[in-house]
Amino acid sequence: MKALHILALAMALCASVSCDFMRTVAGRPTSAQLQQMQLEKQEREARAKQEAEVRAEQERRRAYLADSLLAVQALEGIDFINRSDLNARISSDLPARFNVVLGAFSSADNAQRLVSQVKDAGYDAYAYQYRNGKMGVVACSSDSFVSLGKSFAKLREETFCPDEAWVLVNE
Repeated sequence: MKALHILALAMALCASVSCDFMRTVAGRPTSAQLQQMQLEKQEREARAKQEAEVRAEQERRRAYLADSLLAVQALEGIDFINRSDLNARISSDLPARFNVVLGAFSSADNAQRLVSQVKDAGYDAYAYQYRNGKMGVVACSSDSFVSLGKSFAKLREETFCPDEAWVLVNE
């Protein structure tokens, strides 16, 4: 009976003692230590996320600079002519700020044939009207200089792209 009283007393004592005391006796971290560990983990994860974002932004910048260099190299030696310089001659709208001009044709059928050929090769192409009745053909139209350079580099490899291709700037 005495042993039963001792056991009951021990159980009552254990029930009245805090969990942190029992964790300390068992060699486990207390509630405060667990909370601190959780905060440290969240801070490490936040720092890692921020560092990953910084690395991703740096990589985007490196890629943009590489693309910009490619655009400049692709367009080296290419003539750029502002639309305002040709305004008296162009009577239709152009699709974007930068437009690669592949040629001008007296025959609308010839212009449309080139437009179809360029489109079949996977490029956007448009015909535009000169006031004198001739039709011009543009491809790789873009509002981005970098995008223009990348697509123009590919376009120059095509058999239908003349060496005399130039860029019409729609400003």
